[in-house]
Amino acid sequence: MKLISQYKGLSLRIKSTLLIEGLVVTVVLVTGITATMREKKTLESELEKRGLALAVDLAKFASRPLLSEDLPTLRRFVNHSMEQDYVRYVMLLDPQSKVVMHSDLAEVGKIFKDTLTMAAVHSDVPGCTNACASGMAPRHCDIFAPIEVADVRLGTVRLGYSYRAAEKEIDAARNQILYIGFVTALIGGVVAYFLASFISSPIKRITCAMGRVADGDLDTVLTIKRNDEVGALADSFNKMTQDLRKTTISKDYVDNIIGSMNDTLIVVDPDAKIRSVNRATCDLLGYAEDELVGKDINLIVDGEEPVFRMETTQSRHHRETLVNHEVNYVTKLGKQIPMLLSEALLRDKEEQVVGIAGLARDIEERKRAEEALRESERRLRFLSSQLLTVQEEERRRLSAELHDELGQALVLFKINLRAIQRALGTDQTELKRECEDLIAYINEVSENVRRLSRDLSPAILEDLGFLAAVRRLIEGFAKHSNIKTSLDMADIEDLLPKEAQIIAYRIVQECFTNIARHSQARNVSFEIGKRDGQLVFRVEDDGTGFDVEKVLRTDSIEKGLGLPAMFQRARMLKGSLDIESQQGRGTTVTCTIPIDNGGS
Repeated sequence: MKLISQYKGLSLRIKSTLLIEGLVVTVVLVTGITATMREKKTLESELEKRGLALAVDLAKFASRPLLSEDLPTLRRFVNHSMEQDYVRYVMLLDPQSKVVMHSDLAEVGKIFKDTLTMAAVHSDVPGCTNACASGMAPRHCDIFAPIEVADVRLGTVRLGYSYRAAEKEIDAARNQILYIGFVTALIGGVVAYFLASFISSPIKRITCAMGRVADGDLDTVLTIKRNDEVGALADSFNKMTQDLRKTTISKDYVDNIIGSMNDTLIVVDPDAKIRSVNRATCDLLGYAEDELVGKDINLIVDGEEPVFRMETTQSRHHRETLVNHEVNYVTKLGKQIPMLLSEALLRDKEEQVVGIAGLARDIEERKRAEEALRESERRLRFLSSQLLTVQEEERRRLSAELHDELGQALVLFKINLRAIQRALGTDQTELKRECEDLIAYINEVSENVRRLSRDLSPAILEDLGFLAAVRRLIEGFAKHSNIKTSLDMADIEDLLPKEAQIIAYRIVQECFTNIARHSQARNVSFEIGKRDGQLVFRVEDDGTGFDVEKVLRTDSIEKGLGLPAMFQRARMLKGSLDIESQQGRGTTVTCTIPIDNGGS
């Protein structure tokens, strides 16, 4: 507090100098810190790229000697890599995390199970991880690259790459920035002092002149001849004193301003009688001014509305204003017009309440636009529901055609091929073998056709019910995606009618389709049960996750139709869909369906 009081007592010149100097120092500090951080990030990124390139090259060269177990050659490659600048260690690991070769021969033969090693061994692509060195060793990054031949994993290269080069460059840049910042601050202080003197001197003269005018000396004249804002201020001051000597502000000036307003203005006495209105109020309500002045405010506002009432205004938690409150004004012909009202208490010099002023704007057009928008949204949702229904019917038709026509054609093709195979002679073994290969291929195609038919319209949903269809869907998902799944399903078979079951099944199907396409998950759990009179199912994965708000804000053409269709299907069931996700922390989709409304 003492420091603030001392600052307030300083002259304008000193205050301006300190302010400008403070801004200069702040800009220098922010610029220096930003530049240092940016250079640090750039240098570390470049070092990581160099380390990745070295690891990838070593992985390529080590594949052949690793296959032939040529340890001397591997040792030569490791030693050559250690000769590179800032390489701290190099190791070659087999798929079981066992050290095949190491820059420290004492480590050869050991099996590492630490987090960095396991991440490197299980990674299919080169990468790097920041690592904190033990003891007094410099900070470094752990870089790894898979050793592969013809898509077969032979092992992993790991090497430590020091950040020391980047830290040297950053230290040099920091020292240079500090020197430049010191010189800049020194020059800025000198310039700030002269600039503050240039500004404060005429302002001090203007302040003294204004004090004389306040004392009644209207003949005060400023003789400041400058072509900048200070000169314009001095000229304005001289013109103001001339106008004060000639004219005074009249009540008509204020009345003209109020009369030209487009918004309605009503002033009410403490006893709820209208004291005054502006021309916009009369034009909107169809009254003449003398038909409103002196009348009770209930003439144009419903008496139950908490507006223009002294007791309700003063009881609003001691607030003396009401902002953007929707209220209906009644015209002379009895029509109600929606208005957006703001009101405030009027007080006299003794702080006594003498009335309430209300400023309102006609929002009838906005109300109509909002209603049209809501109607358009209702129609759009209905259309979306119809489209999803038609889509489901088309799925059934395509499923039937795949199963009946294409499936039968493949069976017939397979039978004929069997007949041809049997008709071949004993000396035509090559043709028989090709026929057998074709039959195996036909079996594979038939299985794909059956799978597509089930995905389009699962017959098991109608034959065995919702739970069996969901279980078959998830088992097929686990089989084709190699993702571990867990199920926890309560007996809710009879809680949803058939049509609602199809819609709920499609929501679950879309969830698992998105997981297979985008999540890169390793584990997925599915739960379904009854809670508080509602059917709740929950799908959770440990994948990469995504920014839900960003995806939902994206144009539908860019984000696809999957998520909008899931939300629309949930609305068709009069339920709700909630998606929780974070980058790198997986995704949870929860759908809640009222059981009573499930068949709507």
